[in-house]
Amino acid sequence: MDRWLLVFTGGILSASLHSDIKFWLIVSTIALLLLAIAYAFLYFRQREVKQRTIVLLLMVLFCGILWANANLYWQNLRAVPDRLIDRETHLTLVVDEISRRYPFHIRMTGRVEVLAGKILPFWQQPRVQLNWYNSHHKQVPKAGERWQLEVKLKQATDYRNQGSFRYRQYLLRNNIYALGTVKDSEKLTRSISFRQKIFNGIEQADLSEPGILAALTIGERSLLTSATREIWQKTGLAHSLAISGLHLGMVAGAAILFFRFCFHCFPISLQTRERLNIRLWSLAFAAMVVTGYAGLADFSISTVRALTMFLVVLLHIVLNLKLNPLSLLLRVVAAVLVVDVFAWQDPGFWLSVTAVAALFLASWRWSKSRGRFSALKSLWSIQWLLLVVMSPLSFLLFGGFSLFAPVVNLLVLPVISFWLLPLALIGTVLALFDSGFAVLFWQLAEFPVNYLNPLLEAVAGHPANWLELNQWPITRAARFAALFALTVAMLLPVSRGWHRLGLLLCLPVAAFLFFNQRDGKLRLHVLDVGQSQAVVLEKDGKAMLIDTGIEFNSGFSVAESVIEPFLNYHGLRPELAFISHGDRDHNGGRDFLMQRYPQLEWRGDASDKPCRAGDTGEWNSMQWEVLWPTPAYQDANRLSKNNRSCVLRISYKSFSIFLPGDIEMTAEQLLLESLHELSEANSNVLLIPHHGSKTSTSWPLLQAVNADVYLISYGKHSGYDFPHRYTLERLSRTQKPWFGTRDSGQLTIVSDGNTWSLELPFENR
Repeated sequence: MDRWLLVFTGGILSASLHSDIKFWLIVSTIALLLLAIAYAFLYFRQREVKQRTIVLLLMVLFCGILWANANLYWQNLRAVPDRLIDRETHLTLVVDEISRRYPFHIRMTGRVEVLAGKILPFWQQPRVQLNWYNSHHKQVPKAGERWQLEVKLKQATDYRNQGSFRYRQYLLRNNIYALGTVKDSEKLTRSISFRQKIFNGIEQADLSEPGILAALTIGERSLLTSATREIWQKTGLAHSLAISGLHLGMVAGAAILFFRFCFHCFPISLQTRERLNIRLWSLAFAAMVVTGYAGLADFSISTVRALTMFLVVLLHIVLNLKLNPLSLLLRVVAAVLVVDVFAWQDPGFWLSVTAVAALFLASWRWSKSRGRFSALKSLWSIQWLLLVVMSPLSFLLFGGFSLFAPVVNLLVLPVISFWLLPLALIGTVLALFDSGFAVLFWQLAEFPVNYLNPLLEAVAGHPANWLELNQWPITRAARFAALFALTVAMLLPVSRGWHRLGLLLCLPVAAFLFFNQRDGKLRLHVLDVGQSQAVVLEKDGKAMLIDTGIEFNSGFSVAESVIEPFLNYHGLRPELAFISHGDRDHNGGRDFLMQRYPQLEWRGDASDKPCRAGDTGEWNSMQWEVLWPTPAYQDANRLSKNNRSCVLRISYKSFSIFLPGDIEMTAEQLLLESLHELSEANSNVLLIPHHGSKTSTSWPLLQAVNADVYLISYGKHSGYDFPHRYTLERLSRTQKPWFGTRDSGQLTIVSDGNTWSLELPFENR
């Protein structure tokens, strides 16, 4: 059976690689499947085993492809029609949850029952995420309520950069098909869900860490502070804040004990007791309770994945199926992919699978401990095994891993499993009857958290705890490959000859990769940050930043979501940063980066080293020079903020880059007049000023710079028309190519100081 599952899973994976699924693909797959079935019947009659097996495998493969295509097609059916995007429309929304609360607005998700006057069938009802500004002036919606809303919908977009968070993919993974803004509202029903009642009770209770209890009980993580998230991540405990197989197992165990206790206490005859299969009924009861617990968490993607894994294992226990661990793992993975064909795109899926595989590996790598403290020894071995096996994946996802995680997990997980989670769930059940008793149990549940948090904070802040491999001067691929090779070498037993050979091969490969240094080339990265600007210059593992992108009132920061992940992806250490001017689309991420990188030297706007024409310096074998503003025009009364932007020219050997900020034609003229010779502005690359506005990029500036290629940082924004057609007309006169971040995503120029080339990592994505 394993090979059939493997082929079926392969069909699902191959089909789910593409998101643009048409109806004819499903029809063609069905046709191929029918053809394979007819062909199989012919071979059945001829009793040709090998050919028959091949045809059957093809049939299973086509079934996997068909299943994935059908899921993708169904997903496209639930998408919001393009004709309703970027326009105001009316809809009826059943609120699922209030995911975020801000001082002046809330963010909520819900299921659309009526869209633009059309009643949608249940299978076609999309989920949308809406921002409701000035909601504090009105009645705040709650989960379970039905509202009539006037909204303006839009499609989610991704920032296409290496290492960036894939927001659109994240939303689709959570069945959210559109974003929007609430313009007007009318409540239709007042009933709220039980999940919302629990959330309100936890939020209103006098708790020091309500976010931890909400995450463990109902899978709601919006109350978690960013500090708590970071501390628990850097101590290797982040997995315990998401409802996983560990939590489901604890709930199932409690349900089994409760059922058996009630069974023995119930007054029934001995003959009836012997006739009933207590084991089967207790497992069935546990399955129902666990499913209810998952429903309490609103059947989130991660919860459904954990529930599927749990039910598959439970089914094998009920049927008394004796399987080896790898076969069981394959069946669990296949079941998850049947339920959710996109599960493999979720990092949590790989974390779960890797953790389960590591537990199976424990029985192969080490023999069972015997004697005194055998259970403690086994737990200790498993924790260190998880660290070794999951370190490459943790590095790939988070940029490093915690060396103290085994010790912390060994100390904290029993507290969560046997104290915090049971009491929190008891409080949740009591919330049905008496909120006072519920609050009491919630307070008892979080009691150890008050003592754990200072300990975890100290561990997270210890320099030896978090090992960041991004600081090593080698490529990202080399770091990951070396770490993977070392992991394999540590796991291989040395009792057999071929194992010794593997060990001897892994160690030289790891050593070679660790000493595989960078190529010494300069790379200019114009990041895709929407209608803002962020530029990274990279060389030999060090980085220079020019502008830091925008930070919105909602708290979303380009620096946190794009710049820092990009730096971690490439293993870069930022050393120098220029802020061209104080507009928030250029300076929004400064505070975050100052906190994250305290050693970073800042120049330009709002720093103690403002830009002055004539300032020069050398950084990492590159020369930078400030061309504007001159001292005479630094006064705020003489020129606008845009026209006082810091204009930089950066040179590496014979290669140069011109970075003019947001200067407009007035400043462009004054800049050219201030130069001794126009050739001082000559550069290979020009970053078009002010995102391609019609008030910038004059013809004299284009002539003076005489660039080989033009780059434009801009995004989709209904309020702007960037790049303006007048600007594009002037660029076309130069007969030189131009590229923009909105269409191409991240733009990268690579130069050895003499020649250069353009890389577009996301051109066709």
